[in-house]
Amino acid sequence: MYLRIHPFLFCLLFSFPSYSSYYFNSELELAYKEIIQLKIIEAKTRINTEQLRDPQNGIPVYLLSLAETTALLFSEDETKYTQIKSCESAYLKLIQSNNLASSPYHNFCLAEIKLQWAFTKMKFNDEVAAAVATKQALSLLNENLKLHATFVPTKKSLGLLNILIGSIPNSHAWIASSLGFKGNITTGMQMIQDVIDSKTIYLQEGYLIKIIAEQYILNRDPGLETMKYLDNRYPNNILYTFLYASVLGKKGNSKEAIQQIETISKTNAYLSIPTIDYLQGDLLLQQGKYIESRYYFNRYIQMFKGKNLLKDATFKLFLSYWLNDEDETALTYWNTIKNIGQATYESDKYAQKIALSNELPNKQLTKLRYFTDGGYYTKAFEAFNTTNLSDLKTKKDKIEYYYRAARLYQKTGRQNDCIQYYVKVINLSKKKKNNYYYAPNAALQLGYIYAEHHNNNLARNYFHKAIAYKNHEYENSIEQKAKISLSELK
Repeated sequence: MYLRIHPFLFCLLFSFPSYSSYYFNSELELAYKEIIQLKIIEAKTRINTEQLRDPQNGIPVYLLSLAETTALLFSEDETKYTQIKSCESAYLKLIQSNNLASSPYHNFCLAEIKLQWAFTKMKFNDEVAAAVATKQALSLLNENLKLHATFVPTKKSLGLLNILIGSIPNSHAWIASSLGFKGNITTGMQMIQDVIDSKTIYLQEGYLIKIIAEQYILNRDPGLETMKYLDNRYPNNILYTFLYASVLGKKGNSKEAIQQIETISKTNAYLSIPTIDYLQGDLLLQQGKYIESRYYFNRYIQMFKGKNLLKDATFKLFLSYWLNDEDETALTYWNTIKNIGQATYESDKYAQKIALSNELPNKQLTKLRYFTDGGYYTKAFEAFNTTNLSDLKTKKDKIEYYYRAARLYQKTGRQNDCIQYYVKVINLSKKKKNNYYYAPNAALQLGYIYAEHHNNNLARNYFHKAIAYKNHEYENSIEQKAKISLSELK
């Protein structure tokens, strides 16, 4: 057990300090690193001890807020969020009462706390409050950069905001415009690199931001060697291991990805990450280990306290029975997709859409998809070669047939074949209105291919085409990737 001072009590006790300061000592540096490693309980113990030892230091306040919001972002526990969301104002009041406003940490801590809670509010669907808090944080950080140009922590937060704002899809651009947000991806990535190069305590967080931005926002390759190095260099940082496994999975190496997941510590010292179970279930599904995958999807649904990925996990439970020819049981899961969780994430929107349309997926095409995603190309070609186009009854299945073939050819280096099949996907989609993601993503992939070959005119044409498709699954992510690629071509 550890002594925990409630923020409001702390605020009442120390609202008017006789002197103020901002500094890291060895204990606070260790607490910060523990938060980044998701050792939240140990970090809070150190922070509370330091709060008692020197209540005038502003750093423990900032770190306590970071610990609380980090836990909320991973747990998505709405009950917990409701209980402690008012803490934000207490943390801010404590920092504002600090009379050492000349310190570069003053505006930084104010901005960080606002950002931490902005991301948390966004997670719990309070988008307006999140946007207002982000605007306030951005203003504080820009002011800090002018006053203290060499202060590394400012670049960490400003870099992240530049990347996020610079990659906002057009469908949400009006929000950024109305609030006066401006972002530049190149500037943001350079700021994050400056943080990494500084070798300060913010180095690990800098690497995390860079990897997540490259892999999930910019569609760039973060490099497996870099990921492997970080995983080996910081074995106590389970986020590095999780991200390494995730990147391996996206690169079609599900076998090694699972090996990495199995090295992640499950002790109580670390914050629970239910998404690890979700990822492991997904990787097993790619391998065709349908029965084994069920354990992890079920555990995710049972243990996770939030609402995201529940529809998708239930859909994949359906697939684990459907692809194993256990149709009757499969349909019981199929019928629960629309009644569980929420459709905020794009994968959940996809699961919700097909469940409502009652379009049961073609088994052969679905096996082809997952074998291709997992890097099991021999099995993928077997599934493809045993699928007869003439047996596919719906227009959707015929389009998906060409799309899955194109993805397989692309991943196995048969570029001419993949281009032909992507073009077929786009042409077939013209003949009948549909709002499936096959044609938009085909256009996006063709843009990547032509950009790689420095045929910028064709690349631009396909990126614009990808953006032009509307009301389909994965619209935001496809539009975001196309938008970023267009800006890089300029």
